[in-house]
Order: sequence, then structure tokens, then C-alpha cells
Amino acid sequence: MRVEAVLLGVTAGVLASGLLFAVLAFVARATRSETIGGLALTLAVLVGMAVGGALAGRMARVNGRFHGSITALVLGAIVVVVARLGGSPTPLSAVLLLAVVAIVIGGVAGTLAFARRRADG
Repeated sequence: MRVEAVLLGVTAGVLASGLLFAVLAFVARATRSETIGGLALTLAVLVGMAVGGALAGRMARVNGRFHGSITALVLGAIVVVVARLGGSPTPLSAVLLLAVVAIVIGGVAGTLAFARRRADG
């Protein structure tokens, strides 16, 4: 496992999530919509997992799916820790669902990025 690929993927995923959330939160405030605020957080987390998984998968020497999945799982763990520190009760079922979603999104993004890198040469 290339640890630097996972760490860089996590960093890119956090940055992508933060930037997207900031933009969507601004839109939610401008439109005074509470619905957009909730969707913004969900979309930002999912996009962050995809971006991080793709970067880790692209940097992997072998098995981009594994690197992408691990990266997205780390991002999911960060989300759970931040939610717990913020006082949100995080039920086990929600954590397990987030883990499954992270594995799928990160794995698909990592596989596609790894295949793309192989095709590019």
C-alpha cells in the first residue's frame, strides 16, 4: 500500500469537500433554503470521497480500487469523528452505511483513475 497516495487522497478529498460545501452553503444562505444546506453537506462528503479515491487510485502502483476505498474510508471516519465531537449522536447503522458508501464510491473512483492512468501510459 502506498501510504502517501492515501494521505494525499485524504487531503485532496477534505479540501474538495470543504470548498464545495462553502460554495453550496453560500448558495443556501443566499436563497434562504434549509434544504440546500443539508444537501450541500451530503454532496460535499460524497464528492470529497470520489476526489480523494480517484487521486489515491491514480497514484497507486497496483490496485487502485483498494487505495481509493481506503482513502474514502478514512474520509468517512473523519466525518464520524467531527460529527461526534459536534455532539451529534451517530448510530451504528449510520456509520456502517457511511462505510459501505465510502468503499463503493472510493473503489469505483480509484478503479477508474487507475485504469485511466494505465491507458495514458
